[in-house]
Amino acid sequence: MADWMKELNKLEGGVDDSYNPFSNIVDTESPSLNFTFGGSWGLPKGFSVALWGPRKGGKSLITNMMAAKIHKDDPTAWVIKFNTEGRELLQFPPAVREQWGVDNKRYKCFEVNSPALVFDVIEKQLSAMIQDGMNIGLVIIDSINQIRGRRSLNADTVDTQQIGDHAATLKDGFSRILQAHRQGKFALAIVCQASAEMDKHEVMRGHTIKMNAPNAVQHYAEYFLYVEKILSKEGRVDELGNDLADESLKDVAGKADLTGHKIRVQMRASSGGVAGRTGVFTLDYKRGVINVHEEVFKLGVARGVIEKPTNSSYSFCGKKWTGKPATLAALKGDLSLQAEIVKELKKRDLEGKFKEKDQALEKALEDSPDTIEDDLSDI
Repeated sequence: MADWMKELNKLEGGVDDSYNPFSNIVDTESPSLNFTFGGSWGLPKGFSVALWGPRKGGKSLITNMMAAKIHKDDPTAWVIKFNTEGRELLQFPPAVREQWGVDNKRYKCFEVNSPALVFDVIEKQLSAMIQDGMNIGLVIIDSINQIRGRRSLNADTVDTQQIGDHAATLKDGFSRILQAHRQGKFALAIVCQASAEMDKHEVMRGHTIKMNAPNAVQHYAEYFLYVEKILSKEGRVDELGNDLADESLKDVAGKADLTGHKIRVQMRASSGGVAGRTGVFTLDYKRGVINVHEEVFKLGVARGVIEKPTNSSYSFCGKKWTGKPATLAALKGDLSLQAEIVKELKKRDLEGKFKEKDQALEKALEDSPDTIEDDLSDI
């Protein structure tokens, strides 16, 4: 009798069931950001995340965080960036990359905005390099909005209208790289700008902006992460109310120099996890992500991993603390304790213990997306 599985395995495109994308991820130093991806706690390699939100909200910053973390975790991984906005040496020069933990010997940026110099390079040159043994762990396109349409490249003047050119170019570009992306098993981070929401019904619901990306991109990506700088006072203080500022340095108005701020992220849609999860991390302008212990505390309490025997006490695996300041101090001074709590959070996620809670969260998100952020910020 014929071995049909053996025959089928000879055909091109057969799925390798032994590969687990949820065990092969690109994550960041922020546990609450990783948490938004669901049980994988990171972006599975071979798939993509679209980062969008208000201008200067932290989208490019998150791609930098991913680049630094994959270099930390994998000593052979390469990061390739297509900076279509031409700001690489202004926003992420070599010295800054080193501060963040990026290995400049395994990082290459191309400042191009011709679609051929992005999509053709991924489909052909990068794919060939991967087949030759190059370990490309992460590819970044920042941003898709500055990629030129094909017809506009051939126009003699900006006065020539090219209706639908940009959308059609991106549609074809992403369809061309799909096979190289899947087979090459690299993570893809796509930065998208935001545009004004013109649907009056959405505006009435409080949604004043939307992701500025054609339908083809919205169908291509698996994860859609909304990113915004927290502009309220909450975004300028730590968990104990201390200002993220240097009081020794002030401007002519007597205002202290800010040393950092908080960024909120929310997984608005997901093909590989749950929608609606929110995370908040603190960015220090010189040191990168800081106060990770605060994220561990808030996430641990919110998920029940850090228990509250009384209103003023906290406990985890036999360790007990009285009061929030004491608990935060214990976490800040013990990196292994932080790691234990994060490990337990991941373990419970993978076991599906939070499935019902996440389904309820997803339903609430559909009803009123903005209230989710407000509710979680009170934890």
